[in-house]
Amino acid sequence: MTRFFSEKNRLPHLGPYPMERLKRNTGPIEKVPEMKAINFNCEKKPHSIINSMRDYQAMMDALRIGLINKGRCNIPSDLNERSNHLKSFAYFQDCSVVGITKIDTDCHLKMPIHNPDIERLSEDLRTKQTKTFAAGMDVLMAELREAVDAPNSGVLDHSHAITFIYEYPRDPLSDEIGCEWIQNAQLERSTLLGTETANVISNYIRLLGYDARSHSASCSDVDLNRLAVLSGLATVENGVLSNPYIGKRFGITAVTTNLELSIDLPLAKYRDQPKAYTHGIKWIVGKGLSKNKFNREPYKKRRFVDGAMPFEKIKGLKAPLHIWMKKTFLAYQNELIYLLEHNLEILEKQLRMVLEMDFMFAKQHRLWRKESQ
Repeated sequence: MTRFFSEKNRLPHLGPYPMERLKRNTGPIEKVPEMKAINFNCEKKPHSIINSMRDYQAMMDALRIGLINKGRCNIPSDLNERSNHLKSFAYFQDCSVVGITKIDTDCHLKMPIHNPDIERLSEDLRTKQTKTFAAGMDVLMAELREAVDAPNSGVLDHSHAITFIYEYPRDPLSDEIGCEWIQNAQLERSTLLGTETANVISNYIRLLGYDARSHSASCSDVDLNRLAVLSGLATVENGVLSNPYIGKRFGITAVTTNLELSIDLPLAKYRDQPKAYTHGIKWIVGKGLSKNKFNREPYKKRRFVDGAMPFEKIKGLKAPLHIWMKKTFLAYQNELIYLLEHNLEILEKQLRMVLEMDFMFAKQHRLWRKESQ
């Protein structure tokens, strides 16, 4: 977790990695590996966390389509400002890398990927009653019903795509404490996180009056691998997608829209990158960045159960908190009683002195009256 420099002057749309230093390619891209669909049904391991993600991912995939605001909002005409605005939110959502590209005809899948759990979720929405009284749940359920019933007009009229990469942390060790149920869930984890970000941005664009739809590895109309290459997020290295800073361990999601945006060019091959500039001393020590060569993986030398921050180094209480609070309260109570008793003694002495002075003054006054007579 070592950091040597601050990132306070880094613009938010640039993200944690110095992608702006990478050399770009203006020519055609090479053939990308075929996109593979994922399924959140892990019947062989009933205790896997993937099964718990299943309904949530189905809900996210159902919300990828929604109603569009009929009145378009006033937004900046500067395409760079539009793109930077959307990128900044993606990085706020802990996205590793985000890029934007124009959609070509090869980006559309011949057979769109569909999440089979959406039909089950749709049936539950139509036939079952919500059993929770949590605040805002009625609004969420209404949005879900609207998304399920919204017309599916396709994405052929979408011109631009915003692509997101969410990197994997290290794999949990086989004997690591508390990690048995999260084994082999890296792709599902990154897909779920990316879908959340894509859904929020697509819904935001629809509220602005433009059409938008999110795409994930479990439900998509477009080839996410091709979009990642066109958006300048990855290159094809030995038949596998790879990012110069992250490597090959990441998941991809995207938003397609008819909102016009400024685009990023594809990356040049890794062998053609100027390593002294892209991976030199500035990257090693992380000058102006939140990420560097040493802290890129927060759990590289830490257990997941301990968290990313070293809280175990902070001095703690020897006794449980409630016992410490009770002792502290009793100490304050005793001190307060002592102060009250002490002040009462002082007050009693002062009152006695006042009474004595009043008695002496009255006695002296009587003597003066006798002498005056």
